[in-house]
Amino acid sequence: MKNKIITYSFVIFISIFMILSVITKKDEISISERRHLANMPKFTLEGILDKNNSYSNKLNDYLMDHFIGRETFKKIKSFTSNYIFQNKENHGVFENNGYLFQLDYEVNNASLKHLSELIREIDNNYLTTQNRYFAMIPDKNYYLKNNDIPKLNYERMENFLKENIPNNTKWIDIKDTLNLSSYYYTDIHWKQEILEPTLKRLQEEMKLSFTTFPTKKNEYSPFYGALYGKYPKMDDVLTYLTNEIIENSSVYNYEKKSFTKVYQEKNLNNVDSYDIFLEGPTPILIIDNPIQKNNKSLIMFRDSFGSSLAPLLIENYSKITLIDLRYVSSKMLSEIKEIDLRDDSDVLFLYSVPIINNSFALK
Repeated sequence: MKNKIITYSFVIFISIFMILSVITKKDEISISERRHLANMPKFTLEGILDKNNSYSNKLNDYLMDHFIGRETFKKIKSFTSNYIFQNKENHGVFENNGYLFQLDYEVNNASLKHLSELIREIDNNYLTTQNRYFAMIPDKNYYLKNNDIPKLNYERMENFLKENIPNNTKWIDIKDTLNLSSYYYTDIHWKQEILEPTLKRLQEEMKLSFTTFPTKKNEYSPFYGALYGKYPKMDDVLTYLTNEIIENSSVYNYEKKSFTKVYQEKNLNNVDSYDIFLEGPTPILIIDNPIQKNNKSLIMFRDSFGSSLAPLLIENYSKITLIDLRYVSSKMLSEIKEIDLRDDSDVLFLYSVPIINNSFALK
């Protein structure tokens, strides 16, 4: 009799739990996991009879994504792992003094070769007398003083790239313009409001005028970075800077064939709030600065780090073209009339270590 009571109680509990999970209001995204949650699958006879169990699999995904208290259980699991079992590593993410680090400690020689060959191809196929520059953005692991975890051999990466990118491309060293506090606690990216020394170094090496660093700060919190889901115990404040020039510049999105502003606050509600910076992952963006009349242009080959740096360079140029080779092939550039590779343009290859060491996404 006792076993029956326990069994019936368990079945009733599970049934109530599932019913509540179905009827309660659903979130569309998981902030901590940075993804859209599964939708309730449409019930069809074909789905039920499908030999691959497509309906049952989709229903299982839906129930797993929307069970009551899911985020609370995740935080309890994280707390138990971090504080009770003292685990400092969780699925490739390491925690140290509140900062989260993505572990990556093997230099990928094939990736370095791929990137340098791609830059040489662009140089040979598209560039003539333009001023060429390359800057490598360290990951925040570079500034980690703790020797308990292995780190990439940054010197080896730097030496390889210096030897293999075109000789006419000037290397700009920005490592000493950054430190650990230049990065978010819960994300791999750098903070825009900390980039004044980096901006000055680029302006100096590219022979640009020094500009006034934007002072108007807009803050958004809480900001949950890409690594937050592994250690959901703290969050960040995302700050984006503006001034009259940034506010009056327009951005042409080649993929959407539309004009926008440098910052669109609606993007703060995206799965990744970092999309506030130039709309996030985008193949080609062209920033027009009507206030600057020097007719000077910049072509920036970049990853997501460039999204927050480019607004700081707007004052120096009449036009900035940002190209993300993860989403557009370099072989297609000659067919895109909006890309103006004039002979007097500046060309900046700006790539972060996570992309440099995993560059096969670049086409």
